[in-house]
Amino acid sequence: MNFIMLNFMPDVTETRTPARFTEPGKRAASLDLNSPQVNQFIAFLKEHHTVIDPTMAIWEQTYTDRPGKVPMIDQYMFDRLPLQVQRSSKTASEALPVPDAATDQLYRASYANFMHMLKKLYDNGITIVAGTDEGSGYALHRELEIYNQAGIAAPNVLRMATLTAAQVMKRDDELGSIAPGKLADMILVNGDPTTNIGDIRKIETVIKAGAVMYPKELYPAMGIRAQ
Repeated sequence: MNFIMLNFMPDVTETRTPARFTEPGKRAASLDLNSPQVNQFIAFLKEHHTVIDPTMAIWEQTYTDRPGKVPMIDQYMFDRLPLQVQRSSKTASEALPVPDAATDQLYRASYANFMHMLKKLYDNGITIVAGTDEGSGYALHRELEIYNQAGIAAPNVLRMATLTAAQVMKRDDELGSIAPGKLADMILVNGDPTTNIGDIRKIETVIKAGAVMYPKELYPAMGIRAQ
């Protein structure tokens, strides 16, 4: 999503530097998402069938994490993590430095406009897939929650993370939905993420490549307390 915003900052010509993070943080808040430039760009994306992987969870960390606070991406799991991982989590190592209150407010406002842009892309028929740019598996859960918080209905968010992704990779004949003849790659959830997207975290069973795995057994092997 930072590169989507950078499309409207033509003076930022070098994006192999921290400018690709700092400039959207400073300037995305003031971008008018209803401007002709934005609307024309979205029409261009649609015309070219461009797929967007916005990695919103990493931008939430970049612009809203603060030292000493538990990041949103870790909050659900935090109390179950090993102590050394908890300490590392609260360093806000992924966040940009925030020298003053004005910068804090500006970064948060820019991230809010990232979310508004996500919803605008979705409303205009742009194909969106759910990636995280993060290492932990549960980062994907936060990614999906953010899409829902942006205003995308939970069933549609789940579709992005499953069938849409398979269609984009041209593998929907074997993946992406539960149907006769498809691979049995699935999770069993103790809840209803179609009404509460956060229930996607309540995984009881994972079936992958013919193997049946149980998080309550896997988590302790990694030093993470099971639910």
